[in-house]
Amino acid sequence: MKLRIHNGSLRLRLSRTDVDQLQETGICAESLHFGSGSQLTYTLETSSQFIVMKAQYRQDLIRVLLPLEIGLKWAGSDQISLSFDPVVGGRPSLLIEKDFRCLHSDERRPSDDADSFPNPLADDQDSVILK
Repeated sequence: MKLRIHNGSLRLRLSRTDVDQLQETGICAESLHFGSGSQLTYTLETSSQFIVMKAQYRQDLIRVLLPLEIGLKWAGSDQISLSFDPVVGGRPSLLIEKDFRCLHSDERRPSDDADSFPNPLADDQDSVILK
């Protein structure tokens, strides 16, 4: 699972394994270790107790909470993303997406998207040249 934080928004991009784990266990988690025992952990969690999609932050833990029915429906479908733009100020907007394979490769690093979802634009890949 990848995390992007930008301009008051959180974006999570999930691989196929991440989506499978979310369906099976109700949680997907990643951590970034900083040495000397400190780390930032972020999770995507589903539960029937959650009423709306929201994010919480406490003690080096970012939790994105998703109602169970919405999460399972999204995970088991071709739907690409879920988004939430809160009306109340001070809360981040949220975007949860299925991570697609890149249409171009970067020669400087090996491809890290083997577990990504097939890109719906892949059929047009021959007409796209990116450098």
